[in-house]
Amino acid sequence: MKIKTLGWLIIPAIAFPSCTEKALDYRSDEGTVTIAPEWSDFACPSSACYRFYTTDGKAVAGDGADVAASAGQFSITLPVGGYRLLAYNTDARGVAFTGLENRHSAEIRLTSDVQPGNVYSWNVDDVNIPLRGTVQYTPVPRRLVKQMVLHFQVTGMEEAKVLNGKMNGVYPALFLLSGEPSAESVAAAPDTRTEFTVTLTRAKAQAGNTDPAYRASADIRLLGLLCPDGGTSYDCRLQLQVRNSVGEAYSASVDMNETLTDIINLYAGELPADETIEVNIGVDLMNTVLTAVVKGWTEGSGEGWVGARKR
Repeated sequence: MKIKTLGWLIIPAIAFPSCTEKALDYRSDEGTVTIAPEWSDFACPSSACYRFYTTDGKAVAGDGADVAASAGQFSITLPVGGYRLLAYNTDARGVAFTGLENRHSAEIRLTSDVQPGNVYSWNVDDVNIPLRGTVQYTPVPRRLVKQMVLHFQVTGMEEAKVLNGKMNGVYPALFLLSGEPSAESVAAAPDTRTEFTVTLTRAKAQAGNTDPAYRASADIRLLGLLCPDGGTSYDCRLQLQVRNSVGEAYSASVDMNETLTDIINLYAGELPADETIEVNIGVDLMNTVLTAVVKGWTEGSGEGWVGARKR
């Protein structure tokens, strides 16, 4: 009779400390960055988007793409390394953001003839994420939307009520990083318009003048204007329509070529972002024909006149 013997092989447990350590400390190669824009010159927007890019300009997938982040302060944890930041507010109406896959192609674009809300961008060229540490940057936002104010005085018309306007030469898009228009945006500007509507109110009669006069001011917000070079580059026109209390409408076209050329050349080739240009326009109805001309323009303590090259 054979006796079967059962044997037991005892294998000691083998620990793998390197795997365990990696699983427990998988964030050890990361750090935190806080972005706190300096809003002392502007009202802080209600929401923003922060996008991080590699040093060659390509977007870092999945990081900082929340379009409802705070414009006042934003923090995120990223792998240790060097990045580039591009951020912009997302609460402005009338615009869209495109080309965001690359920092240098990211643009703000108009979505209609309606004037855009205030748009800002801010960036950090060298974001260095420390190992298990925190770093903070305080970039200064750039205002991308320029502003003009058009002052109108309408004469020769009884009960003038509403004035509508359209002006061409507007940039349809700007790069978020530089605030400059692309070649495509420049080419499209002569056919891109902005629109506005204002209500006219009767002005106080001046001594010795019984003819009625009506006034209104239109705040114009735009991404910039292409310089018409006195009309040789393109024909910049302000198209106006004035309606009276009985619904009669009269139209006129205002030549803006010389005026805008003077203003844009004075500010080194573009409308100023930190100053408001004010243009005075006289509108007159005579024998059912409406005419309109630029009377002059002002900015700060200076002023200019049609055809003038100096203030």
